[in-house]
Amino acid sequence: MSRFGGVTFKAVAVGLLAFIVIGGFALAALGIGGRTYAGTPAPGLAYYNVPYAANAAESSANGLSSLSSVITSVATTTMSTTTASAPTTIVIGSQNHATAPGSPSRTTSASGNGTRMVEFFTNVTMESPSPESLASKVVGLAYSVGGYVAYQSTSSDSAYVIIRVPASLYQQTLSQVQAMGNVTSLMSNSNDVTVQYTNLNATLVSLEAEQQALLRLINATTKVNDTLAIEATLQSVDAQLNFVQSEMLQTQRLVAYSTITVSISKSVHARPLTMTLSATPKSGVSPLGVTFNAVVSGGKPSYVVNYNFGDGSSQQGQIVIHQFYEAGDYNVTASVTDSAGSVTMASTIVHVLPAPSTFGFGNFPTTLADLFVRVLEGMATVAVVVLPVAGVLAVVLVPIRRRGKPRGELRQG
Repeated sequence: MSRFGGVTFKAVAVGLLAFIVIGGFALAALGIGGRTYAGTPAPGLAYYNVPYAANAAESSANGLSSLSSVITSVATTTMSTTTASAPTTIVIGSQNHATAPGSPSRTTSASGNGTRMVEFFTNVTMESPSPESLASKVVGLAYSVGGYVAYQSTSSDSAYVIIRVPASLYQQTLSQVQAMGNVTSLMSNSNDVTVQYTNLNATLVSLEAEQQALLRLINATTKVNDTLAIEATLQSVDAQLNFVQSEMLQTQRLVAYSTITVSISKSVHARPLTMTLSATPKSGVSPLGVTFNAVVSGGKPSYVVNYNFGDGSSQQGQIVIHQFYEAGDYNVTASVTDSAGSVTMASTIVHVLPAPSTFGFGNFPTTLADLFVRVLEGMATVAVVVLPVAGVLAVVLVPIRRRGKPRGELRQG
């Protein structure tokens, strides 16, 4: 029987074959954690498994991966598949947040030197079951604070009132008006008329001086034509004086008395706030992605919906997708709040089943076939690494060993 470097060829072949088989079983054992037999991914969310066997088969086919890279791939894949994931939630539907009408910002009517002249105006829109009654309350408030009514129009379904109140009581009166009914909108502005009033005053002084000069001329003239011409000019100056004085008086009044305009409409009886909560699907295998939809009606828009998924996590939104990772029954509750502060709740039960076990009698044939394939893959991987190395060693070591032996031993061999 031929010898191979002092060892029979049969022993070398048997040793290589045993090493390949044992190495294949070892790689197969290391790759047991690579495959995943979880259930079908839950609808609505992408779920991926990265099995080790697919990577090993590709490496064996190409003959490019080394034993160390395979072991590293197995360790990395096993670690990634056993890491626990935290519950995740995706918000689909955006929601509108209610903005309650607020009080206007306070603006002082005087600057540092106390010479500023500022007019204040506010338009308030309100709802009331009885607009006429509310309008009467607004009018009574105006007179009680020393103001007056500039305009009033009422009917059974609506009312419109313009009141003017002392500027020093403007904010106080506005707050009392807001408290009388349901405010739907409010807009305030101011107008600094200091420069305008100063110009009117300068024009008034100029016109008064012109008026005095014309009066002196008309007293000194003796001609009829001159007298008539001066009187015509004097009448024009008098008209301009009246206009300027009227503008100044109106400006002074608007500065001294702030304007509040109240528009009142009849309120319609609002439907009660209701919500229907749906979950799709309501049961499935872990990890389970569930789409929740809160359908809200009634109340006063806008709405704010908050979810509590029963697994320690929560989310705000109307339509959301939440993923459950642990098996169990989860009581999912949703609460909605409208812009008037009304709150209602709804709930539903989600049943999450555990993922199928990797080993068991039900899937024993599949597991056995998978193990056999992985053993073959492991043997192929070891063979790709071992056979080239054995060939190189045989080419290098056998000639060296033969040179070291005497010729006689070589012939006898």
